[in-house]
Amino acid sequence: MPLNDVIKKIIIAGFDTSGLYLVDKDNLFDTDTIGKPELKKLDNQPLSIVLKFWHRSKTVKKTLKFHDITGLNAVKKAMVARIELKEELEENGQIRKKNFKSLNELWADYIELRKDSLSEKNVYSMTKTYDKWIRSSIGELAIDKIYTSDMQNIVNSILRQGKKPRTAQTIQQLLRPVYNYAIDLGIVVTNPASKISLPAFDNTMDFNLTDEKRKDLYKAIQSYEIEKYKGIMLFLYFGRRLNEALTLRWENIDFDQRTYYIIVQYSKNRKRQEYPLIEPLEAFLVDFGIKKSGFIFEGEKTPHVTDDTFRGHWKKVLKLADIDKKMRIHDSRHLLGNTMVNQGETLEALGKVLGHSSVAVTKRYAKTNLATADRVLEKYAIEK
Repeated sequence: MPLNDVIKKIIIAGFDTSGLYLVDKDNLFDTDTIGKPELKKLDNQPLSIVLKFWHRSKTVKKTLKFHDITGLNAVKKAMVARIELKEELEENGQIRKKNFKSLNELWADYIELRKDSLSEKNVYSMTKTYDKWIRSSIGELAIDKIYTSDMQNIVNSILRQGKKPRTAQTIQQLLRPVYNYAIDLGIVVTNPASKISLPAFDNTMDFNLTDEKRKDLYKAIQSYEIEKYKGIMLFLYFGRRLNEALTLRWENIDFDQRTYYIIVQYSKNRKRQEYPLIEPLEAFLVDFGIKKSGFIFEGEKTPHVTDDTFRGHWKKVLKLADIDKKMRIHDSRHLLGNTMVNQGETLEALGKVLGHSSVAVTKRYAKTNLATADRVLEKYAIEK
């Protein structure tokens, strides 16, 4: 983990927390110090604690990651770890590094570390891609003996097979964070994945419906008879990813502030995301029956509704709306994005609505239609 994130000193009465700092990269807390009340809010959520101490006139830093544990217990474990690391340094002069013989071993350690902060779907997808393209080709090689050219050969092979450039891009998206992890562990110094050459391709999100058809879709969702699936579709229509909607919990809803949030584990960009609870969503939840806790959209035999269970209902609502154009579930986000752009909303506003990590991601929606271009030019001509 980069140590240039916002770190805040941990101070708890009765505990020796010297040299312990919480990584507050999402700026969840507006205080410079973290105590028991702040830690309580992080119970059972992924969190990172930085250990700091002096050794031979130099500051030593190490980041520990915790999950499925209370914030206070994480601090207790960090206190013990700091003492052990300090003793290890004094005895050996250095902190022992993890010993991996191959990229496959590093990958197994990395995915184990990340699995509790990623959705099961993401872990499955990442593992499947790694197994298909990387494991047998360079996976058995020593980590520091794999070069950019080795990774580039995989990308070139994917492109020669006629696969989409996005598939080739995924190789870099998998290997770059793995090698950043290796850098953090002191195994390598540079990241060979960062120099992979990828072909330029148009990744703009251009799914559109006419305003009339878009309104037909909304009416079909509002009139859908099975309330549970109607609710999921409403959250999709207003910008949420399917996994975000399926895993929403009642604890994520703040009716007083009229907001709701997506927790880190189910947020694609690994940050807690907060959104306005607009009237149609609030009205649905009230009619659906507010509960104190638990998944909002409970499954029949699973904790919450699954992707496979939901897809059939999505097809039914498209049929009700008489939408002949093939519209995937994720296209509901593309529809919202392109509609907002063509209504003149800023990319910054769109990024906030869709929960993007950067404007660069939002720019994929920047392709405007001819009607928008015509309106802009007409306005320009009049103002001139």
